[in-house]
Amino acid sequence: MNAQPVAAPTALGAIVQSIDASSPSCLRQIIEAAREHLDADIGFLCEFENGRKVIRESVGGIHGRAVPNGTHFDLEETYCRRVAQGELPNVIHDARTDPRVCHMDITRTLDIGTYISVPVMIPGGRVFGTLCCISHEVDPSVQTRDVRYLRVLADLLGNSLGEEERIASVQRRQSEQIRGLVKQGLSIAFQPIVSLADGAVVGMEALSRFDTQPYRTPDLWFADAWRLGMGEELERAALQAALAHQSRLPDGVYLAINLSPRALQSAETLQMLHEAGPGPIVLEITEHAVIEEYGPLIEALQRYSRRGTVIAVDDFGAGYSGLSHALRVRPRVLKLDMQLTRDIHFDEAKQALVGATVGFAGRMAVDVVAEGIECSEEAQMLRGLGVRYGQGYHFGRPAPLAA
Repeated sequence: MNAQPVAAPTALGAIVQSIDASSPSCLRQIIEAAREHLDADIGFLCEFENGRKVIRESVGGIHGRAVPNGTHFDLEETYCRRVAQGELPNVIHDARTDPRVCHMDITRTLDIGTYISVPVMIPGGRVFGTLCCISHEVDPSVQTRDVRYLRVLADLLGNSLGEEERIASVQRRQSEQIRGLVKQGLSIAFQPIVSLADGAVVGMEALSRFDTQPYRTPDLWFADAWRLGMGEELERAALQAALAHQSRLPDGVYLAINLSPRALQSAETLQMLHEAGPGPIVLEITEHAVIEEYGPLIEALQRYSRRGTVIAVDDFGAGYSGLSHALRVRPRVLKLDMQLTRDIHFDEAKQALVGATVGFAGRMAVDVVAEGIECSEEAQMLRGLGVRYGQGYHFGRPAPLAA
């Protein structure tokens, strides 16, 4: 392990700054920096876990053979445990002749010539494991300054791992909260959808509510659930809670429910809709990202349509829910995003866009619902442009159905 000249502070700073601590490859970048600096055959980060030394990440290999992540050794039979506890120095220049380690099985297993290692500490003082470099050749040139270099990198690793643990802890807490919400059932508020001609209520949109502290908006809860792999589970819980109120709606008033494309393609969701009551249901497709594959979604929507369920595209005119999306989905309802509705009586560009949408919808036999109407002037302008239905605070805020 031929040690390179000690990096000057500016050079070391450049190396540290080049490492992106937020990158998934951060650990590998740091270990590679250690191995390259020491010209070692292998560099690795190990974790002390349940009496074992577990390789978390490695760069290089043993005589050209990579060491897979997850490879483990009995912790008591390793150098790493002894270094972390101060029983061995950070550098063993010649492991084959050093009486402290030459008899150990791991010396032969890893064919250790020169070994250098420093503990990796999680902020707060807990030992995570060690950052190690091994060369099969004996290298007497490794010095204290090389140990100092590794300590800087070990501090970077410790901070990165500490941040990983913090994020994992937050995610565990969020997962537990979401599981609790699913288990106890979600609260549902309903907002009326009305005819702009006479104000008659034609539908009620079911909106999930989360009675937790500190308060967070529903969109954040669903975003977290999808990020944690629990999105479909939370959406089905919302669907179940909404369907439980279906029988309480007046005759002829439909129930509108928001569902993502992935949830719509779920067999469990389809079964829940099959078992729902006979009242009219509108499924509003919510999507603010690119849909990679439309084929499976279209097949699922056809199954819902055969049941008699009406398909709507939500947030039309915002994000990726544009004309191309509507042409593929072929909904029976377009819901104009509130950004098009807001202050439309002052904005000729919005008026032109909504007018064109109404013309397109008329040719396709599609109804248009304007969301986010907050004043009579907006409602009057939309009605004049040919929009037949609307919802928003001007007609009613979301509230429990009994209200």
